[in-house]
Amino acid sequence: MTRQTLVEAARGDRLLDLAIRGGQMVNVFTGEIARADIGIFGDRIAVVDFGGAFGLTAREELDARGLIAVPGFVDTHVHIESTMVTPPNFARAVLPFGTTTVVIDPHEIGNVTGRAGVEYMLRASEGLPLRVFVTVPSSVPAVPRIETAGAAFDADDVADMLAWPRVVGVAELMDYPGIVRQEARTAAIAEAGLASGKNLEGHAPLLTGRELAAYLAAGVDSEHESRAAAEMIEKMRLGMWVYGRENTFRHTAAFLAAAVKAIPAPWNVALCTDDIDPADLLLNGHMDRGMRVLLDAGVDPAMVVRFATLNGAVRYGLHDLGAIAPGKRADIVLVESFADFRAKIVLAGGQVVARDGAMVATFADPAPPPLDNTVRIGPVSADLFRLRIPGAQGDVALKCIDIDPNRTTRLGEIALRFEDGECVFPLPDDVTLLSVVPRHGQPHPPTLALLRGLPLREGALATTVAHDSHNLIVAGRHPAEMAAAVQEVTRLGGGVALVVSGETVATVRLPVAGLMSDLPVEKIAAEVRAFNEQARAVGLGGASPVLVISSLALPVAPFVRITDRGVVDTLTQEFIAMGVA
Repeated sequence: MTRQTLVEAARGDRLLDLAIRGGQMVNVFTGEIARADIGIFGDRIAVVDFGGAFGLTAREELDARGLIAVPGFVDTHVHIESTMVTPPNFARAVLPFGTTTVVIDPHEIGNVTGRAGVEYMLRASEGLPLRVFVTVPSSVPAVPRIETAGAAFDADDVADMLAWPRVVGVAELMDYPGIVRQEARTAAIAEAGLASGKNLEGHAPLLTGRELAAYLAAGVDSEHESRAAAEMIEKMRLGMWVYGRENTFRHTAAFLAAAVKAIPAPWNVALCTDDIDPADLLLNGHMDRGMRVLLDAGVDPAMVVRFATLNGAVRYGLHDLGAIAPGKRADIVLVESFADFRAKIVLAGGQVVARDGAMVATFADPAPPPLDNTVRIGPVSADLFRLRIPGAQGDVALKCIDIDPNRTTRLGEIALRFEDGECVFPLPDDVTLLSVVPRHGQPHPPTLALLRGLPLREGALATTVAHDSHNLIVAGRHPAEMAAAVQEVTRLGGGVALVVSGETVATVRLPVAGLMSDLPVEKIAAEVRAFNEQARAVGLGGASPVLVISSLALPVAPFVRITDRGVVDTLTQEFIAMGVA
C-alpha cells in the first residue's frame, strides 16, 4: 500500500480491502455515537461512511450489527515486566482486551541488565500487532546515592537512547525531589529529554504547591501517581497530563472520574495501567478495567473512550493512532456495549487479531529472551538476618517500618526482647524481619530492618521483583526461613519463593532478568495463582500476595523504604539509623 493507493481507495477509485458494516461508531473528536460503516485499505482507514450514504464495497465484509466501533485502546504508561511475561507474550495477553498500543517504560529490566535490557525490549516488540513505543528509563537507579542497581544511566546514556527507533520520551522521572532541587544527575537527564524535543514523563505522588510548580517548570508534564481527586485537579489546572491508573495495586480511575466532573472542559487526561500481575490481567482485563470504573462513576461513554484512545495518542504525538478517521491506522475494537467495554472483535492494522477474548492471529517472537542468570549472590546463611545489639538485655526500643493496607510506610517504634545481644524469637504477631540482599554482585552485606503491619503469620517470602533496582528483597518471621527463601530464589535464577516450616511451598520462576518468564501468560498466571493461594494461607492478603513486598525497596515512594544500602526517608532521601546490627 502507498499513500496514493490509499487516497484512491478513499476517493472510491480503488476497491477497499475490508468494510465494517452495520454498527455504530464512537467519534472521539466530537463525542457523537452514530451509525457508520468503516472502509479499510491496507493497514489504514480509507473512509468513514456515516449512515451508509456511500454504500461501501470491499473484498471482504465484517458484520458489525449490534456492535460499537471504538479506536484501539492506548496505554500511556506500562511496565511489561510487571506482567511477568516477555513483550510478544504480553501482546498476546492484552490484544484480546482491546489494547492495541502501549507506551512502555522498561526501567525494570534496565535496572538489572542496563542498555542490553532496553535493547531486548525493543527487539522483542518489533513488528508485533501490538504497537509498542518506548520511553527511555530515567531511573536506573532512581536515586543512585541511596541504592545500587545492576546498571546506571546518566544523561549521555539517555540522550543516546532517545535517538533509538520507537522512542517517544524520557520515562517517569521518579526522583522528583531531585528534579525539584535540581540535583545534577537528574536535572541533566531532564535536559537531555528537553533537548530531544520529546516528552518528560512524571512520577510525583502527593507533590503540591511550589514544589509541584518547580517540577513542572523543569519540563515534566505528566503524572500517574496522584492519590486523590483534589491532587489530580491541581495538576490538571497547571497543564499537567494526568493519567488515571487502574491496576492490581492502585485504583485511581474513580479519583479521575471525580476530577473530570469538577472541571468544565477536561482535556489533558488519559489512562494507563502501570503494573498488572498476570493472573489479575486475565481475570480483570487491561485498559478496559479502568474504562469500566469511569463509566460506572457516571463519566460520559464517549469521553471515556476519548481518554483511553485519542488523548494518549495526542500526548505522544502518535498522530495516526487513537481515532477512527480517514488516514488513521486501522486499529479498531468492536464492543457489544458500554456496560463493560469487553472486546468482541479486535483489529490491528486492518487485520482481525482477536475474537471473543482470544487471539486468532499468530505471530513468531521477534527475538529470543535473554536467559542468562542475573542473580549474583554469595553464600547466604541465617546469621545475615539475625538482629544483634552488642550487650543488649531485656526489652529494647527499636525503630521499625510501619506499613498500612495501602502500602504506605512510615517510621515507627517497637520494643523487642534481647538476650546476650540477640533478639529473642518468636517476634510479635504483626512483626517481621525485612532485608534487601544485593543481587547484582555488590560486595556489601544485606540490609536489615523490622517491618510492622505485614500479616505474615509464619514463614518467609523472597523475590527478585524488588522495585526498581531489583535486588532481592525478603521478609520473614525467622532468620533461618529467610535464608532458605533467598537460597531458593537464587537456585531458580530469579523469581519468588515462599518457605514455611523450613519447606518451600510455592515458587514462581522468572529466568528473564529475575523479572519475566519465557512462558505464555496463561501458564505464568497459573503459577501466580497457586503461589497466591499458598501465601494467603499464611496470612498474606491483598490483590497480589506474590508482589506484596516488592515496592518496599522503592526509595521514591512515601515515606520510608529499604534499599540495599539501608533504610531511607524518601522525602529527605537520607538514611535512617534503625538501631540494629
